Amino acid sequence: MFGILTVSAQTITIEKSYRLLDEGRTGFFPLFNTAGNFLIFTGDGYAGLNVFDFSNGTIIPVTDELSAGFNPVFTDDGRVFFRYTVHRDRLRFDGVRSFDLRTRTTLDVIEPQRNLMALQSVGNSVMVAVDDNRLLRATARRSSATTNKPYVWSNMQNLNIHHNGQSRRLNPVDGANGYIWVSLSPNGKMILFTAVGRGTYVSDLDGNIITSFDHLSAPVWFGNKFVVGMIDKDDGHVITGSSILMKSLDGRVSKTLSPPNQIAMYPAASGAANKVAYVTDNGIIYILELSIR
Repeated sequence: MFGILTVSAQTITIEKSYRLLDEGRTGFFPLFNTAGNFLIFTGDGYAGLNVFDFSNGTIIPVTDELSAGFNPVFTDDGRVFFRYTVHRDRLRFDGVRSFDLRTRTTLDVIEPQRNLMALQSVGNSVMVAVDDNRLLRATARRSSATTNKPYVWSNMQNLNIHHNGQSRRLNPVDGANGYIWVSLSPNGKMILFTAVGRGTYVSDLDGNIITSFDHLSAPVWFGNKFVVGMIDKDDGHVITGSSILMKSLDGRVSKTLSPPNQIAMYPAASGAANKVAYVTDNGIIYILELSIR
């Protein structure tokens, strides 16, 4: 297992850094698709959803739904899946819609449910846990493609995995006060997560720890050998300082990607495109184009 950690001596270089959106326009919580040619961003408070197309510099409006910016995902067939919210008898229910980037059409794919967990892309479909004991899978069109990619999620208290038709609860870190920021590596072999009160870790699919990072908030994968996260400070109420850090899993390579005069937060990454995005505290999204040699 530890062979996957090997990273030869490498240097991370920022080849280009630029602001994504025009002056006066803001965005939050960026997310790349796998290829890195599209980027989702939302508005303040997760309201609405837009996609930036790097091929022509245009912005594709997806939805004005107030909760759409919370955990949207791209699928391999060029769609965005996002949640929408309805209220019934003073209770909140979340459903899922898909948006086709080619035809600009929207489709309801999962009816509103109570306690919908995080969406995860699985090939041309998405999977989502409900009430921590049911799994739903949705796609916007028929497809013969199949995948054995695991689905990982957290209900805040526990780390869970569904693989090979079975769901299991993992307990990778003793004394953790719950698990957040859970994601699967691009190759489907590792889990990145933060154990509340303990740190950020990478484990295998059985919960065996591969590596750990003392402090790395909102971590995301950059390929299978690097992660990107933020080193943040707060006064108990608001973030007072934050920088974007990129690290290799073996600990041999580390680089701060944001300048010291910014409060840089919530990174997104595409190892395929060698891009990292992040947002400042006032909603300015920056794109970094990297080289790793």
